[in-house]
Amino acid sequence: MMWTQLLLTCVAVASMGVQSHDVNITLKFEEENSRLLHLGENWKYPAWSCDEIAETKADKESGWYWIQSCQSCKSQLTYCDFDRELMGRKHWIRALHLNISDPQQPCPSSSFRLVTQDGLRLCGRSNGPGCKSVLANTNNLQYQRVCGRATMFKYQSTDGFYQHLCPGCTIEDPYVDGLSITYGSSGNRKHAWSFAVLHDCTSASTVNYRTPPNFVGNNFFCGAATHHAHNGLYSHDPLFTDQWFCVQLPQPTTERLEMRLCSDQDVDNEDALFQLVELYVQ
Repeated sequence: MMWTQLLLTCVAVASMGVQSHDVNITLKFEEENSRLLHLGENWKYPAWSCDEIAETKADKESGWYWIQSCQSCKSQLTYCDFDRELMGRKHWIRALHLNISDPQQPCPSSSFRLVTQDGLRLCGRSNGPGCKSVLANTNNLQYQRVCGRATMFKYQSTDGFYQHLCPGCTIEDPYVDGLSITYGSSGNRKHAWSFAVLHDCTSASTVNYRTPPNFVGNNFFCGAATHHAHNGLYSHDPLFTDQWFCVQLPQPTTERLEMRLCSDQDVDNEDALFQLVELYVQ
């Protein structure tokens, strides 16, 4: 009788173990199903990348999603663009979006000043000479491709590159009147793209100002204002409109992506004002 009771007890315990195992599997399945159903919608169910959201959600729309790039990383709100195609690819992270035409959009920090003139809202450096910086929101995600665009306006006497006047200038210096797009920390910046603003991009008289330093190479746009200025602002000459740049970096990186607005003179003498800046990474 004792052996029979012991055997029945063992069978019951084993059965409970199997049931417990089945319950755990069911709970894990339900949890994963909830994660996929609400992927990226809140911090409890972050996605690993914008690609995972695109592959999982048939009704995906461009917008803000919670992304956790690694197991030990903190999930962060990230803008996934599923519609825009750049370099023949979709599913980009929008790392920076500054649309100063929007009355609700302020200049990015106190390092910049708001300029309102001739119906335009623009941002320029608050003082100078030098560069004013804005860090893009890459959220420590790994990327190897950078694309972007800018709409800018010339103010006073911007003259593009001036390596011939400052042969020792480096990427850390205000080497351009315009925008400098770099990645890496201060003192270890690496060049991605430059937007050089000057008064002529074609004539022989400006060849020195159109010649970039070696670290820029061919990765730049030259923008020239041709109409007359009104109170110093060439308001009828929006520069770089709908010109997109795209670069593939030598290797994947999680380094910070940075936009700097630069000039070698004070803001009363010259400035390159921006109306729109967008940066995308993948």
